[in-house]
Formats: sequence, structure tokens, C-alpha cells
Amino acid sequence: MVKPAESAVPNLALSDLRDAQGWSQEEEAERLNELARAKGWPDTITANAVSRWERGIVEVPIPMHRQLLAELFGVSQQELGFTRPQAVQPDGSGGRDQSVIRSQREWLRTRQALNRHRSDLTRLATQLYPPEVRVGDTGLLMPADWRLAKPVPLDSIELVFTQAPAPVVTGHHEETRPLRPLVSPQRRYDRYHKAMRDLDRPRLFDNRVCYRLLGAERVPAHEAATLTFGHMRYFDMIDVGEALAHELARTYLNPNGMLRPDQPSWEDLPFRRLLGDPFGLHAYPLLLSISTLTIRRSPAGATFVLLRRNPERVAIAGGLLSVMPTGVFQPACILSTEDCPDFDLWCNMMREYSEEFLGNPEHDGNGDPIDYANQEPFRSLTQAYTAGRIRVFALGVAIDALNLVGDILTVAVFDADVFDRVFDGLVERNDEGSVVSVDADRQHFGFDESTIRRLLVDEPMAPSGAGALQLAWQHRATILQP
Repeated sequence: MVKPAESAVPNLALSDLRDAQGWSQEEEAERLNELARAKGWPDTITANAVSRWERGIVEVPIPMHRQLLAELFGVSQQELGFTRPQAVQPDGSGGRDQSVIRSQREWLRTRQALNRHRSDLTRLATQLYPPEVRVGDTGLLMPADWRLAKPVPLDSIELVFTQAPAPVVTGHHEETRPLRPLVSPQRRYDRYHKAMRDLDRPRLFDNRVCYRLLGAERVPAHEAATLTFGHMRYFDMIDVGEALAHELARTYLNPNGMLRPDQPSWEDLPFRRLLGDPFGLHAYPLLLSISTLTIRRSPAGATFVLLRRNPERVAIAGGLLSVMPTGVFQPACILSTEDCPDFDLWCNMMREYSEEFLGNPEHDGNGDPIDYANQEPFRSLTQAYTAGRIRVFALGVAIDALNLVGDILTVAVFDADVFDRVFDGLVERNDEGSVVSVDADRQHFGFDESTIRRLLVDEPMAPSGAGALQLAWQHRATILQP
């Protein structure tokens, strides 16, 4: 039986079985299909089918699929969660407890308001922190030790890998209880990401291994820096960062979705108060992304494009403009050791160019290592980078004040012929959103003062994008020199 999404009851037993294995929905579908092929059965299960089972859109799969699920997880079919009674009531609640319905609807309203007002809420969150760590009006936080007096070549950033200590703040605290809706009359969701998974799931939402920032140390004599990393999972960030953002939205947005005029106070934000210093990196899992302003430089001038992030596809910064590419620093293959070829800033950036500029499939962490020297577009990008036809600079490391997600801000300057050749198939849309240009003829934005000012003042910019634009313009003489 297929139910409308608004009346579906999430099958938590099934999703918890998958979570316990650490599998994505795509991985579960692949394993089910492998099992089906071994039996000589059709191998037609997709990640979307798994999602529909877990969300309760499909209440009871066909017997063949139930048998495959039971064998895959080593449980009885009764333990798959498909046998819970669902007597339909006249009010359309499907027999669900009204307290659960109210709790989940309130959570979803706040979540949707959070995504509509991220720019305003980010500015509000910034006011909680001392002026000396704020990066202008971008919504970013950057302590003095993380600031670079001028842009430095990307390859001057040294990366160190170590064993990550267990974070003290995980999101599973009494302070987050009001931020996690009821899943039954007596039980709340135990993690924020599980509520997102069931009630407001974006298209891109997998619990991938990521690199966790543990330290950032500037070397003043050389204007270089050392970044220290360990491992974390993507949902670790969701459980802390998006819960922090939800707390601020729940506290300072009126029921009509308008921002209250109050000055933000730590007393009103118990979970943020529990976390405390955002630069105490051993206390919580700080996810690091790489946000890159890509400039095409020609004799006629310098130009760039932006990305409008689609809130239905991405977990954070939905609806905002961002520099492109922007991507989480994470392995692209199943290898995740310190000598993994993916533990490299430029390699991570190249993957994002492949995905965001050319629309190529994402390297989702489940495949073999990438042959960066021979596979395209990585070979062409690396050759141009080595030859100095692509010049890449680091601008600094910062943290989003709203959800405490980290970013290394970078700018890549392409010679025009390299840009035109490598990105000849520049897409209009990708898996994260729509490429934004100046007009219908897809003319790129001019890298000039009036354009930068207009974007920073008049457009809803992701903090990392605003920071990259502001710092790149501030240091334009350095980054645009031949």
C-alpha cells in the first residue's frame, strides 16, 4: 500500500537496522540486489525504494523484498517494522497520537523557517561572538591565529592526519531535547539527523566519512599554515550544527516566521552555551568544506559564476548563493587512511569541479581510488595547475556562526583558454542547485567593485561564499597578478 507523504508513518525499525550497519540507502539497495541475483530473482531495488520503505510511503513491500530485507539484516520479517497497526482515523491521522503529530509539525515548521531565514539568523548568531573574531558582515568567525595577512598558494598549506579524540558535544544531550521531535508518545528522536531523514530529507543526505578539523596553526614567518585532521561522519555535523541552527530559529523566529527584534542572548540558547567556544575543536566535530571562488581571467577582464543552492537537494545553506565549487573535505573512495590520495585539498577541489561544473556523477565514497593523473577532467586540471595556468590561493579558515561548519576559503584563477576548454560543457544545473549568471545569455559576473558590493549587500549569500568574495576582492592585486 502506498500512502501520501503527509500521512505516512516513518519505519524507524527499518532505518535503524541500516544505520546500525553504517550503510547509505544506495549501499543497502546494492546489497539487496546482490542477494537477489544470487537467488536468481530480479535485481530492481533502488535507493529510492529503500527511502520509500523507511519513510512509510510504501507501508508493506512485496513478499520477495521483505524476505531479502530479513536475510540481509539477519532478523525476522516481524522485526522489519512493517507489521505495526495503522487503523485510519476520520481525521486523516492514520491512528497516530496527536501529541506526536503536533510535535513533528512544529519541528517541521521551524525547520522550514530556518531554511527561509538562514541569512538573517546567521547575522543574529554572529552577534553572540566578539567583534574581533567576526569577518565583516559575512556571518563567518575567524580568530587571529587563522587569519592570513595575504593569500598564500594552496600547496603551502600542510595537512596532518591524526587519531581524532571522541567529541564531548555530540548533540545527544538534554539541552537538545526541545530540538528533537517526538517519534512516539513516550519517545523523541535520539538524533537530529534522524528527524531530518524522516521529516525533511534533502536529496543529498548520506552519512559519509569526512575529515574533521582538529587544529589550524598559522606560520607567520612564511604566511603558511598547518591543518590537522581526524575522521568524523557527516551526520555528526548535522546532529550538532543543524541542531544549533534550529535552536536559534526556534528561539528568535515568531510564529509567523519573522525575526524577533531581541538581541540574542546565551541564556536563551542552552545547547549553544553547552558547546561554548567554537574554536575549541576537540570539543565537537567540526566539518570542513572547501569553498572556492573560480575566476576566469582574460584580457577583457575577470569574471565568475555562482551557484544557487537548492533547499530540496542540500542539507545546509539551501536557497542561498554560493561560490562554486563548494564541497565537504572527504575521501572519494573506500580508503580513508592518511596516505589516501584524497587527503589533498587540490584533489578534493578537482572532484567538485567535475561534479558542479560538468555535472559528472559524485564520487560517493564507495568506489575505487581515482586515478587523478590519467582520468579526465582531473588530468587536464592537474596539468594546467602544474603549469601555472590555474593559480589557487588559500584565503583563510573560518566557521559559519549559525551552524559552526568550517570552511577553508580559496580562490582559483583560470587562464581563459584553460577555463573554456576544461569547462566547455559547463552545466546550467547540477545535483546541488542552479548555476547563476548575470543574464539569460549566461554572461558571467564581472569581478569588479560594484558587482561584489551588490552581491554582498543585496543577495542572500552563504557565509562561506560571502567570505570568499570579500577576501578575494580585498586581495585582488595579489590573486590577479600574472
